[in-house]
Amino acid sequence: MLKLKKLGAALLLAAGTLATTFANASDGTAGYAYPIDNAYAATIIGTPNGYKAELPKYTDIPAKEYTLKEPGKTDSIPDVFWYEKKGLKYTLTAQKYKAPLVFAIAGTGATHLSSKMKLFQRAFYNAGFHVISINSPTVSNFMLNASQSAIPGNLEEDAEDLYNVMKSIIEQHPELDVSQYNLIGYSLGASHAAFVARLDEKEKAFNFNKVMMINPPLNLYSSVQKLDKMLEENIPGGMDNFNTYFRNLINNITEYHKDNPGINMLSSDFLYSAYKDKNPSDYNMQALIGVAFRLSSANLIFVSDVANNLGYVVPKGTKLTSTTSLTEYSKATRRLGFVDYVNEVYVPYFNSKTGKDKAALVNDTSLLSISDYLMNTDKIALMHNENDPILQAGEIDQIKSLFPGRAMVYPTGGHCGNMEYKDNVEYMVNYFKTGDNTATVASINNGSMK
Repeated sequence: MLKLKKLGAALLLAAGTLATTFANASDGTAGYAYPIDNAYAATIIGTPNGYKAELPKYTDIPAKEYTLKEPGKTDSIPDVFWYEKKGLKYTLTAQKYKAPLVFAIAGTGATHLSSKMKLFQRAFYNAGFHVISINSPTVSNFMLNASQSAIPGNLEEDAEDLYNVMKSIIEQHPELDVSQYNLIGYSLGASHAAFVARLDEKEKAFNFNKVMMINPPLNLYSSVQKLDKMLEENIPGGMDNFNTYFRNLINNITEYHKDNPGINMLSSDFLYSAYKDKNPSDYNMQALIGVAFRLSSANLIFVSDVANNLGYVVPKGTKLTSTTSLTEYSKATRRLGFVDYVNEVYVPYFNSKTGKDKAALVNDTSLLSISDYLMNTDKIALMHNENDPILQAGEIDQIKSLFPGRAMVYPTGGHCGNMEYKDNVEYMVNYFKTGDNTATVASINNGSMK
């Protein structure tokens, strides 16, 4: 049950093999050569190897995992989460000399060791930066070891938790010689980066030099509504058939790998091979994206419920141990989406804490709630895609308006699918190296500067 987040990460890499779930490949929009036009396929596949930026292998950089343990914090962690009692995990990739540092915040359900976080480590270390990679506040390791409430989603509270973690990590590494601090995040981590940067304007622990937000949602609630619908509206037979659909998904992934043993199952080449072999509908791809995010919401609901003894899925007072069977809870939480979490966990908790109603609490999850700050700061840049499928109609234009002269918006790429594409990596690194939002090579200029 509690390893669902790892399975979710694997599915996001490998899910494209189910039921002919890939659209036809194309040459990309003229001038921008990212190879996948379809937003859903790009989200699932990412960037095929032949199109990725040339970077060192992960094994060739000095990335090292550390643990941050707050005295007394682990004593309150329920025994069922025994594997999280060692503390908060993070990765430091350090230069041997004085250098600027980039803090990186993971997206929904992702850890400091996710593929996109490893991209940040490889790209920025290669460019001469120290890199500190931090779990998303939505994963159990962060929720149990670093969160005030173990109920993530309130961006201001999440930002406070992240900020405290960042300060503690720096205190843990007095040997680290830092010339300046920077910040980056993708997806939900991008939203977190904006709120952390805003908090730092007051606290000034880091005085961030530059911040980049990659593919943030405009409003968390509107995006999770869309993600829930991707699954619930596209499973044959509806949600009553979810468990059967999920088993078939795993079986089809396994069978496709058996037929293609020479390709690494967790690589983008595995997915791209399937992509070229199959001819799917958008409905199937939406369902796959929905499954991956559903596993994240299932883990989120279970951890927040048990950690706070809410009685939502697990009856109040139930003592779960390291040997308790969690099968039935797993089945139950997979039937629940992000909207259920918002309505049944997030809103009741923060309503009792702040007195705000649902509308006000939902507004707090929007970048529009800090629009004045985003529009007037010159230290935050945006990298996004016109066809990001987690956005509602018209939201990409609203996001652009928050970053006048500081938004690079590419025509394709889906949700974070083009992050490893060579042009995107070059633009991202160049921004932090020069402090300039202006592209320096023609290929980057094929994007849309706003």
